Amino acid sequence: MKTVSITGHTKGIGHALLENMSSDYNVIGFSRSNGYDISTNQDSIIQIAKNSDIFVNNAYYKKCQIDLFNKMLYLWKYDSNKTIVNIISRVQYDTHIQSSYNNNKTQLAEIAHAIDDRQCRIINVSPGFVATDGIPEQWLIQKNERYITSKECAHYIRWAIDQPVEIGNLSLWKR
Repeated sequence: MKTVSITGHTKGIGHALLENMSSDYNVIGFSRSNGYDISTNQDSIIQIAKNSDIFVNNAYYKKCQIDLFNKMLYLWKYDSNKTIVNIISRVQYDTHIQSSYNNNKTQLAEIAHAIDDRQCRIINVSPGFVATDGIPEQWLIQKNERYITSKECAHYIRWAIDQPVEIGNLSLWKR
């Protein structure tokens, strides 16, 4: 059975992905709730996650998501049996928005796209609005925003992971 490691596994997309994958994968979760804060425990996360087959780089905090990607890539770059999934954001396409979140997500996407000499799979997921605790579904409905649920997002991420070919970029939002 393959092992998948997920940062930010207790809420939102990470939790939905944990639930989606638990029946077919050995899932390891990393979040503040179990002592794995990506801003202070990156080395511990990497030490455990490096033995996984799939690393879902989901949790966001400043440049920490970029740091985790670079560390996993360093370990897995030439291993064709490994997969890194970066949960980026569709905000990378909104160039008029200037924020730390936008800049870090855009930088992560650019770094991941620029890597040519690798054998590991890299899947960059850029969802639009996802109904989570951070963005409640009721608010999205009131604002008449297009969105998907965390479960829908997890379903598509799982689909991309399970494909025999590389899905380099996966953009998700409802029409």
